[in-house]
Amino acid sequence: MNALTIADALATKYLAANLTAPTGYKAISNSTARMPNAIPTSPYVIVILTEGSVVLGAGELNHAMEFHVWFHYAKHTGDLARDMTAMLSWLGVLLAATWTDMDLGVSGIRKAYPTDYRLAVFTYAGVEYYGWDITLVVDFRETVSLAA
Repeated sequence: MNALTIADALATKYLAANLTAPTGYKAISNSTARMPNAIPTSPYVIVILTEGSVVLGAGELNHAMEFHVWFHYAKHTGDLARDMTAMLSWLGVLLAATWTDMDLGVSGIRKAYPTDYRLAVFTYAGVEYYGWDITLVVDFRETVSLAA
């Protein structure tokens, strides 16, 4: 299993080329599984693997990997009504990102799907952003040779 390959495939789902911004809003500037030192422009997506579990089967390992998709919408502007309208406009788009290709094009992935989301105020590199923290589970199976 290569967790970086899976994280990169998940991040690709949130690139502007693959995800249409809600009407009237700026497209995502970048989506990555490689955490930057700072966010150059927003909206910006960072994908991280926070935890997982492995179940041993007959000649296989079944992983449930919990990724977090951090959607950094914009720096705190002070215009709460405008920011929250934008956040609500983005939520459905972000949640649907994996529905049309749940295996992410990666061999061994059964499905990748959102399970939870929460409004977040992120502080990243000393800057405060409004955003969404979306939990996605990736079910992954790999064949292994086991020895006693």
